[in-house]
Amino acid sequence: MTAIAGIWQHDGGGADVSRQITRMGAALAPYGRDGEGSCEIKDAGLALTCRMSHTTVTDTADRQPLWDDQRSVCVVADARIDNTAELAAGLGWTVREAEGRSDAALILAAYHRWGPDCVDRLTGDFAFALWDRQAQHLLLARDAIGSRPLFFTHRPGLFAFASMPKGLFAADGVSRALDPLEVGCYLALVPQVDTKTLYRDLSRVPPGHYLLVRGDHHRMVRYWPGPARPGSRPASRPASHRGDYHAYLEEFRRLYAGAVGARLRALPGTEIGSYLSAGFDSSSVTALAATALAGAGGGLTAFTGAPRQGFSGAYSPATVVDESVMAAEVARRYANVRHHIVRPGPVSLLDCLDRKLPHLEMPFRNAANIAWMEAIQRDAAGQGITVLLSGALGNLTSSYSGTACLPRLLRQGRWHTLAAVAAGMRAEGVGWRRLAALTIGPYLPDRLRRLRRLRRRNAVFAYSALSPEFAAAIDLPRLAAARGRSLSAEGFFRDSWTARFRALRQNDPGVYHHATLAEHGIDTRDPTSDRRLMEFCLTVPDDVFIQGGRQASLLRDAMDGLLPEALLARRIQGLQAADWYEGLIAHQAGIVAELDRLDGSPLARQVLDLARLRRMMACLPPPGAAADPAAIRYLVSSDGTMGYCLALLRGLSVGRFIRMVEEGG
Repeated sequence: MTAIAGIWQHDGGGADVSRQITRMGAALAPYGRDGEGSCEIKDAGLALTCRMSHTTVTDTADRQPLWDDQRSVCVVADARIDNTAELAAGLGWTVREAEGRSDAALILAAYHRWGPDCVDRLTGDFAFALWDRQAQHLLLARDAIGSRPLFFTHRPGLFAFASMPKGLFAADGVSRALDPLEVGCYLALVPQVDTKTLYRDLSRVPPGHYLLVRGDHHRMVRYWPGPARPGSRPASRPASHRGDYHAYLEEFRRLYAGAVGARLRALPGTEIGSYLSAGFDSSSVTALAATALAGAGGGLTAFTGAPRQGFSGAYSPATVVDESVMAAEVARRYANVRHHIVRPGPVSLLDCLDRKLPHLEMPFRNAANIAWMEAIQRDAAGQGITVLLSGALGNLTSSYSGTACLPRLLRQGRWHTLAAVAAGMRAEGVGWRRLAALTIGPYLPDRLRRLRRLRRRNAVFAYSALSPEFAAAIDLPRLAAARGRSLSAEGFFRDSWTARFRALRQNDPGVYHHATLAEHGIDTRDPTSDRRLMEFCLTVPDDVFIQGGRQASLLRDAMDGLLPEALLARRIQGLQAADWYEGLIAHQAGIVAELDRLDGSPLARQVLDLARLRRMMACLPPPGAAADPAAIRYLVSSDGTMGYCLALLRGLSVGRFIRMVEEGG
């Protein structure tokens, strides 16, 4: 992995770019500890820099910034390109020739062959910037899902970019000030659109886009998914096995194994790890990685987050509160897998945030998960792990449930098929209320949905710490609708395209990957976000994912023989942070003090419902005493989880982030 930055003083005042690029590179040093490089193009008023972390063999030979032979094009790239053979064919090279080139060199060659459209031919995790002296433009691009971050600022006479915000804050005149409207949208889970960020002066290159900059003008182009037309389908490479489930299954197996294999590229002797829960995604990634590594004589270390020994909670019997038992069964199937169970216990959320936020430079969205994720990353780093595999996007791709077929079957009047799917889902334990909601929910009038929400607490959203006054001031429903999210129709979709792509729009994982790199020296790689796998899964008909009413049937059938039968047949749901509330109770004094400190922040008072958060803290049982069973049952109920696990913890994450920025952290 690499952190990149650049500054272009195109108004003729470029004498100072050398000093600024030095500062920008130094700010990004935590993201690249294995080498650095810079160059200044004086006649253009442009300077580029990179900080390298070597995670693949070709990285060790990489020398960036990289010029072509004529020194007319230069690139800095944070990239791992996975479709080397495909690029070699298009470039007229042998595969061996392509495999001997660095990822930056592949990007440079692709640009020479196809120009800016080369971005659409690249598969992998990447963010890069390329200067073309002849065309006098900068090209900035990110991969389809945004696995590597890229921010920029553009004002008259100056353009600057960096992998992470701190690189841009090192340039002259770039403010750290936050945008209250975007902070409010973040709290309400209203997705970022276009180039929006939480920072007033910073923009981002959105996932699946490239940016062409010429002087004071820039043009953003969406290359994935598909053409940017209303109603256009997102994937450009349709599946070709219409009606043949076994053909879909074989293609899925091939693509999924290939996606995992591509993410095993590493330095010789590198220790590779994986997250391993009792879910379909991390367990299938672990199984496929173990199989591939065994063939090469390698091993894998799998990490499972679990609650403290003896924890039982107050959850329903249909919930697995400790996934380590099933995870251990997965690990035992593979002789080359070492299994580590990590039990962080009731740690302080605020302490975790203080360690993570300076590297992340934004709030931690799902704060209930921060303790076990940090514990796994710290444990992995202590064992020399430098590559950690995840399955974060599996719900949208590899293990997609297929339930969006229900409203479609209803709309099409295919009653017999609908009844068969519903019967299969019932046999797997899905209740009638859930079936009815999935089937007719998308067709309910908005008025009924609003009435349903009014039965919950009247604070904009039960799951948000957003101030009701601020929500009204920014007209949140109108703003959300303009960004493609109907607040009244939340959770109900008439087709899988809408459902999955709304989720993908909210997903921008690059900053999380770089934060883990800076804090622990670990490169996080997610095979379920592989572009080839995503395009296949997004073009497969919903019915294929729910054969016989078995949700995620494609993955379950593909993993037959690779995962325990009990896992593939399970009808209950596991929780990775089942004991989240114990840390909240144990450290409530510090949280109350933090809420008092947030009262001193004008922005925190503006966007957060601090009065509600204080009332919630006052209702917690005291630490150290025998927990009130009724209070614990409420915390793990639907309303309690939305209030405490989602609204309170996310509100604290946002508040701590606001204070960090305001105090110059």
